[in-house]
Amino acid sequence: MAMIKKGTGIAFLVPGLAFLLIMGIFPLIWSLTLAFSKWKAATGVGKTFVGLDNFINIITDDPRFWNSLRFTVLYVMVVVLLELVLGLMLAYILTEKMRFRNFFRILFLLPMAAPAIGVAFIWRMLLNPEAGIVSKIMAAFSINIPGLLTNASTAPYMLMIIDVWEWTPFMFMGLLAAMQAFPPELYDAAAVDGASGWKTFWYITLPLLQPIIITLSLLRVIDSFKLFEIVFGVTSGGPGSSTESLSFYTYTVGFSYFNLGYACALSWVFLVIILAISNVVLNRFRKEA
Repeated sequence: MAMIKKGTGIAFLVPGLAFLLIMGIFPLIWSLTLAFSKWKAATGVGKTFVGLDNFINIITDDPRFWNSLRFTVLYVMVVVLLELVLGLMLAYILTEKMRFRNFFRILFLLPMAAPAIGVAFIWRMLLNPEAGIVSKIMAAFSINIPGLLTNASTAPYMLMIIDVWEWTPFMFMGLLAAMQAFPPELYDAAAVDGASGWKTFWYITLPLLQPIIITLSLLRVIDSFKLFEIVFGVTSGGPGSSTESLSFYTYTVGFSYFNLGYACALSWVFLVIILAISNVVLNRFRKEA
């Protein structure tokens, strides 16, 4: 009887394991083998083993990689910080009793519910230098900033604004849920002791929020590093390569130049960078805890 139960359990596990191997592990191993190979699919020539050449070229002889990495790191630092601050402010305000509080909670969540590529195309139309509503509003107030998306000095910040608009609700939702779970006795005791609203926030709310802040920030850092849809839908990496993220550069190498070996090497370098950043953040959190 025990053998039958054991066999039944294994039978239920087999489909899931097979799916994991086919859709997850096998492509991972396959991409790793390609990373050590040279394979330009468009030429029809088969892949050839080149060892570490792809990785050496990325580090020593690829300025576009370093430019895309520099832009991606700056992008992630700015958007995650702004989303955290704005999300914390909105969550703190909407924990208070006020009219239409539930309406505003739902309203602030709408940008996150929209598909990322749809958001990108909508903002591309809004920021169009000729027909976009943003350009018309600026012209009405005699503000002359030509080509918000075609100017290398302004285009990166436009992408950051779009990301902050779309993903601040993620921070807001997580922080609001955490604040609502705090025991009210702590705040009642602080009020009895005469603590002001700022001291209550600084010495009670913020320390209690520290674990969720670290978790949400880590999730947003990882997700922001995979920046692709906004770049693809709004600027396509331009003007020049001023808004070319690491993901978009990898996509361009693999699916525009069909240099699959080099693209896989870029993907693995990308993976190592994300793992390193995640490890640093988690270690910092463990030390503080």
